[in-house]
Amino acid sequence: MGQTKICRFCGQVIYSEAQTCEFCKRNLNIPNTKDMFCVKCKSPVNVDDNYCQRCGAIFNIPETNDYEVPVRHNMNGIPYNIGILLTSFAASFAITVFATAGKDVSIGMMAIYYVAAFIISEIFLYIYFLPTIMAIENNKPNALFIYICNLLLGVTIIGWFVTLIFSFPSSQNE
Repeated sequence: MGQTKICRFCGQVIYSEAQTCEFCKRNLNIPNTKDMFCVKCKSPVNVDDNYCQRCGAIFNIPETNDYEVPVRHNMNGIPYNIGILLTSFAASFAITVFATAGKDVSIGMMAIYYVAAFIISEIFLYIYFLPTIMAIENNKPNALFIYICNLLLGVTIIGWFVTLIFSFPSSQNE
């Protein structure tokens, strides 16, 4: 076996005699000169560099199409969802207390009332705050305004539908 080296484009271990990388298929005989400059910080860079060593700006995206698109995680909706969950706990507790007040009910029957009230209130609150949830998931810049309108005007059916319409993604890329 021959000596090995690392491909300067993709970082894979290849044979030192190789003219092209067997992984990224790029020509390894391109001269390593410093006649290029970073667009962002204007520092000199090598022709074969994929990113600037000084500022990290990316120049060349690898020519392969086998990369995965990163998953978009929207963390903005967590406080709203926790609020809906806590409200459901409180609502189900209140419904259970009022439904069993003055009645001779066992602990098991109270638990059944509580679970049923929790499920019903959870479904109702998620439907009620659907415009807010959609606005957060669609990264709307006015999500807080939609939340306040949804909270105060959602009781009226018209207010709920208006906030729902504003929460849909726009046709332009945001």
